[in-house]
Amino acid sequence: MRKAFAPGRPALDGFSLTVAAGETVALLGPSGCGKTTALKLVNRLLSADAGEIRVFGRDVAGEDPVLLRRRIGYVIQEGGLLPHWTVEENVATVPRLLGWSVERRRQRAREVLSMVNLSAEEFASRRPRELSGGQRQRVGVARALAADPGLVLMDEPFGALDPIARRALQKEFLAWKRQLEKAVLLVTHDISEAFRLADRVAVLRDGHVVQVGTPREIAESPADEFVREFASE
Repeated sequence: MRKAFAPGRPALDGFSLTVAAGETVALLGPSGCGKTTALKLVNRLLSADAGEIRVFGRDVAGEDPVLLRRRIGYVIQEGGLLPHWTVEENVATVPRLLGWSVERRRQRAREVLSMVNLSAEEFASRRPRELSGGQRQRVGVARALAADPGLVLMDEPFGALDPIARRALQKEFLAWKRQLEKAVLLVTHDISEAFRLADRVAVLRDGHVVQVGTPREIAESPADEFVREFASE
C-alpha cells in the first residue's frame, strides 16, 4: 500500500499488515512515520494511491465510505464527543444512523456504558462538559463499540490523559479485549503502551514497516538499530 501527500515523499510506502479477528495490533513509531495515515486509509478517510485494503474480506475501494465507517469502531483522543448531545445520545450515534429503534438504542447504550464502567443511571443524561477526561474517553470507547463492529480503530486513545487515568483505561482495555474479541488496530507512540496492550506490534519509520512481531520478539530480537533504540526508550 502506498500513500503520498507530496510528490516523491510518500507518507506510507510498501505498507502491508494483517489484523486477525480477536487480535490487537499496535502501530508504533515516532511522529510523522505514517501511523495515523494508515488508520485513516482503512476506513477511507483517506484513499490509497496504490495497493489494496481489505476489511471483512472486501476491498474498501469498492465500498461506500459512509456505510464502511458505520461497520468500523473509531476511537480518538478526548473521545470526539458532540457537546450538545447527552452521553447516551453520543454512545448511540452509529445505531441511530443504522436505523435502530429508540428502545434498542437506549438498551445498547446502557449495555456498553456498563462495559466501560460508567453507570447509565449516573452518566447517561450528562453532557460531555460534565465529564472528566477519563470519563469522556470511556464514552468514546462505548460509542465505538455500540454497533458491535468487527474492527475497532484507536488513534492515540489514551494519549491526552494523566498517567493515573491512562493506566486505569489501559487495564480496562485489556478486559474489554478479552471479553469482546474484536480486531483492533491501535496507533501509539508509547512503547510501554504498545507492549502492554497489543498481541503484535508493527514498528514504522518514515512510512515503512521496519518490523512486525510480538512485544517479546520486538524487545528481544529487534530488526535493526532503530528498533533497538526505540524499544529501549
